[in-house]
Amino acid sequence: MRHLKLALALAAFITSCSEKQTLVHSSANFELVELSKGVYGCIHKFGGKAICNVGIIDNGKETLIFDSFLSPSVASELLDVVEGLGLSPIKYVVNSHSHNDHIRGNQVFSSDVKIISTSKTAELIKEWEPIDIEDEKEYAPQRLAHYDSLCKAYNGDTTAREYLQILMWRPYYEALAESHKVVKTRLPDVFVDHQQYYNGPARRVQLISKGQGHTESDLILYLPDDKILFAGDLVFNECHPYLPSGFVPDWLNWLNFMDSLNVGIVVPGHGKTGSKDIIPAMRTYILSIENLVEEMHYRDLTIDDAEKIEIPDQYKDWWFDRFFLSNLKFMYSGMDKK
Repeated sequence: MRHLKLALALAAFITSCSEKQTLVHSSANFELVELSKGVYGCIHKFGGKAICNVGIIDNGKETLIFDSFLSPSVASELLDVVEGLGLSPIKYVVNSHSHNDHIRGNQVFSSDVKIISTSKTAELIKEWEPIDIEDEKEYAPQRLAHYDSLCKAYNGDTTAREYLQILMWRPYYEALAESHKVVKTRLPDVFVDHQQYYNGPARRVQLISKGQGHTESDLILYLPDDKILFAGDLVFNECHPYLPSGFVPDWLNWLNFMDSLNVGIVVPGHGKTGSKDIIPAMRTYILSIENLVEEMHYRDLTIDDAEKIEIPDQYKDWWFDRFFLSNLKFMYSGMDKK
């Protein structure tokens, strides 16, 4: 029965579109879902190399791309798909934050396309990408070989969560290993540190930054007329977020702010599109980690005892569950400093 539930959950993860959304394109890497006329969510497909979600927004005179995938080859696939949609010319690519899975596709866009981020995000990319790439050249092939060996050795139920986890992580390391042969870091050259409109005859497009949250600097894209929000990694849907790169009080403030917006559809950084309900669900997850850590301190448990803490029932079927322990330890260390 549990395997059946997991299979159904996986099908929902892959489908990723509600009755009000239209599936326009599907490949091994992502599904393109029309959210409104001229607005699309490009949703990472389980087992593919897109890794994160991307937005496509045509304001009636120019098109913006929100985030650009980990793999340049998948970003090139996205370009081909967008060309077939008959949209306004691509003028901007927005980097929601500095993590590699949201920025490495920047390089496939022509020099006429401007890359937008906060000024801090641009600084972080410039500082950390050379370091991260060199590190990844060492560990990515090793991790890929590890997951390859797990795939070959596995002889159980291929609908079981254990096997699906292998299929989820293997493409990440494969995309890293492949992209290092061609990746060329392209830095943002237009900066939005508070808010800026990129309006056109079809719709208003608002970029908003309120500083640190998931990272030292985050940027969201909001369509007030369409009631659609592209939240980047400030929101994960049915996936454990990665807290150690973040600033929890500010992240919670971000979630409160996004929850105050008039939104019908949220495109998270990872996971399927959802209603506005996935914003408070993210807040509840973070607060639940805080509560677990407070309980650990109350019971005089050490940080090493975090490994004995089970994932709460409501999050056991969430993906990226390897982040749960990291989140607990991160929050424990932070509470130790208070």
